[in-house]
Amino acid sequence: MEKVHDTGSGFLPDDYVKQRAERRTNIAAVVLFAVVMGGVALAYLATDRTWHGVRTAQASVNQRFDAAADRRAEMDAYVDRVERIVDKAHIAVGLLDAVPRSNLLAEIVDRMPDKLSMSRFNMSTTEIKSPRDKPRTVGSISTRGAVDGNVKGGEETEPRPEPRRWSTTVEIEGLAPSLAEISLFIDALVEMELFRRVRLDHTREVEISERAMREFRVLFELRPDADIRIVENPSVHANVIEEDPS
Repeated sequence: MEKVHDTGSGFLPDDYVKQRAERRTNIAAVVLFAVVMGGVALAYLATDRTWHGVRTAQASVNQRFDAAADRRAEMDAYVDRVERIVDKAHIAVGLLDAVPRSNLLAEIVDRMPDKLSMSRFNMSTTEIKSPRDKPRTVGSISTRGAVDGNVKGGEETEPRPEPRRWSTTVEIEGLAPSLAEISLFIDALVEMELFRRVRLDHTREVEISERAMREFRVLFELRPDADIRIVENPSVHANVIEEDPS
């Protein structure tokens, strides 16, 4: 005989009550499992959306970095081209004659007194060599290792070409009636911005056609940065010696 229990709903068998309790427990477990899985799914969706935003932002940043790298590469190439053009311009400047000989001789003749004559004009030009780097001294093994490490670690910079510079010396020989004309001529040369180190090398008295004259030699140098364009509106400088009426 199965036992029966008196409950509020009536007399029910124990097996039925036990099965109904297990059924309720199973339903509660399924509901809880569904709730947990729903929470896990919602958390995954939220996390995936967040990571999607992070990946999108990262891709945008990477694109901006790539664009900036391209612009920097273009700017570096442009700067390199400009530097090469400037270097070529510097070399071309060294090949140009800033003071042509014809203009130089014209400026000198314009500043000569009327009674002074030029018998010889000589101009010699030599190139000014830039000082070379000193050779490396032989050092210890540790010193050589440190130097080699520095060279390997950084790129060796190629020296930029420098414009060629010239040193020009001018020698003038001539005749003058007196020292006054020679002094006036030297003062006129000193006032010119193209020249430097103007000096009288020697002078002596000579007789030409039974007339006493002063033979002279004047030496001076052309400035390395001399340019005929700095002589604005060159004109004839009339250097006249006033004679004593008595």
